[in-house]
Order: sequence, then C-alpha cells, then structure tokens
Amino acid sequence: MAEKGMILECENGILILSMDMPVNNIMSADFLSEYERVMADIEQKAASDSYKGLIIRGAGRHFCVGADVDALLERSANENYDDSTGVLPESHIKQKHFFTFLSELPFPTVSAVTGFCIGSGSEIAVNSTYRVIEKNARIGQPESTFGILPALGGLARTISICGLQNAYELVMSGELIPAEKAFELGWADIYTDKKQGLTEAIALIEYIASKGKFAPSLRDEYLLGYLSNKGGKVQ
Repeated sequence: MAEKGMILECENGILILSMDMPVNNIMSADFLSEYERVMADIEQKAASDSYKGLIIRGAGRHFCVGADVDALLERSANENYDDSTGVLPESHIKQKHFFTFLSELPFPTVSAVTGFCIGSGSEIAVNSTYRVIEKNARIGQPESTFGILPALGGLARTISICGLQNAYELVMSGELIPAEKAFELGWADIYTDKKQGLTEAIALIEYIASKGKFAPSLRDEYLLGYLSNKGGKVQ
C-alpha cells in the first residue's frame, strides 16, 4: 500500500497538492503537522516567482472531512486567548498563517472540491483564490455545533465570499449544503461534473497565466473571462 501524506507535484508550472492523509483527510495533529510542513515548502517556492498557480485537492473521494472533534476541542481549550497579555498562542498564529496566506500568494490558488469539504477543510477552500466544486460534493462549517467558531480565517473569508447573511446561516447552522447551493451562494466559483474539478482548475490557472503576471485585484475579471471563453455558467 502506498504511503499516505501531503503529495506536492509540479505539472507544467502548476503546483498540485494532493492531500492523502488517513481517514479521508481528517484534521488530526498529524494532518496539521504535514499541512504546515508542505505549506512552508510552498511559501518558499512562491518566492521564486516560477509558478503559474497552486491547486489543492483531496487525493481520494473527499477534499477533507474536517477536524477530529476531540482533538479540536482539546486544541481550542489549550489555545484560549489570554486577556491579561493580549497575546495569541504561537502555535495558533503559525497554523492560521498557513491557511490565510493562500490568498496572498503571488499566483492564484484553486481548491478543487470533491466529496466532503467540512470545517477546517472548508477554511482551506475559502482562503483559496477560487473554488471549483464537483457535483455531489457537500460543504459546511459545523464548528458552531461544538460551541466554537471557525478560527483559521474561515469566518471572515466566508462573509467576504457569500455575504453576511448567507455566511451567518452557513456558520451558525452548522449544516452541510450541496454543491449546487454552494455555487448559488457564491461559495464556489465554478460548478462542474464529477471528476472534472482538477481539469477545470488547471484550465482556469492556464487562462490566468495567459493574461500575464497575476494581479489579485483582477480576480473576478479573470473568472468572468474564463467562463465566458468556455461558455460556462456565470454567477
């Protein structure tokens, strides 16, 4: 059996991270350790200005089934904000950086969402520049059902992407929603058939690369141009 892990490859100038950790990429301590390691590698590679973009995908059926609940609650208890010092735990700051920096890279980041994309897995996706979602995928932020809120940039990014009302309902209900609704809410940028997410993600990055140096301020313009060129559904 092949060893599981975070598999980072480069195809035609595009970095592709295939998450292949145990139990459908459940966010255990081992997952987060490997995630931080590979993201530090990506951050170094990004400084070379040699890549067209980054795609993040689940190597198996699911993008990420979210956190190990017991581990999440333990981590949350150990990382409480200290009112006396006003300082967040260093481990939380480091972990949050490797989620939120996805939107600050010098190239577009695309999450190709399949299966379940839940909790902290959803935070990886919303921190990406774009989200391509396959039919039959399901997304959600169930943290509120455990008495906590998304803490890795997901709350602010979901508001930015979906609007305050939709983000409130998504986060506070903790419900999982189907791919089509995620697209309708603006959570996903491209809705596609099963097994087409990676192909769409590659095509989107290639289109953006054809326009010259990536400019984050042109995010929506790139997307509209790509969808118009391929005759796809435009939000």
